Amino acid sequence: MKKRAVRFPLLVYTPLRRWGALGLLTALVVGVFWLLIPRVLGPTPLRPLVLLAALGGGVLYVRCEPAGLRLQGPLMPLFISYRRVERTRLSPLAKVFDPQKDRAARRWPLTYWNMTAVLVDLKGFPVPLWWLRLWFDRHLFLPNGTGLVLLVEDWMGLSQQLDGALSAYRARRARR
Repeated sequence: MKKRAVRFPLLVYTPLRRWGALGLLTALVVGVFWLLIPRVLGPTPLRPLVLLAALGGGVLYVRCEPAGLRLQGPLMPLFISYRRVERTRLSPLAKVFDPQKDRAARRWPLTYWNMTAVLVDLKGFPVPLWWLRLWFDRHLFLPNGTGLVLLVEDWMGLSQQLDGALSAYRARRARR
């Protein structure tokens, strides 16, 4: 039996108060589902599951899977194939985002600014960036370039898993 890859919670994007418009969109969608379930399905014990889905949607994480990188958003997962990954690198968060110019980032805990983020440079996104920004916080994306900014508690573990998964993917591809 294969061991499942570790989930790394995304720090900046986890608290609801940091979701901004995304939090409002999530609340509206869940509210509509909550109201429509009795009308569509009739009286059902499934109605409380909508609230559980909303709470489960609050868990934002990244996971390295065999074929690609999975980002779980509040309502939509994003899967990025390793063939889109150009390179990965590490950088202090303070060098990626400028707290003096980014008003939303000023509210982050001070400890975040001293942390290391895993940056993933991509050849392109699987869907248009405007669509991704509708569902994900803008701080998940590189401000100058095409890629992701992954701020996790265990940046070393994520970096090692990502490098290992990329190496395994490239080795499989080379054998074909």
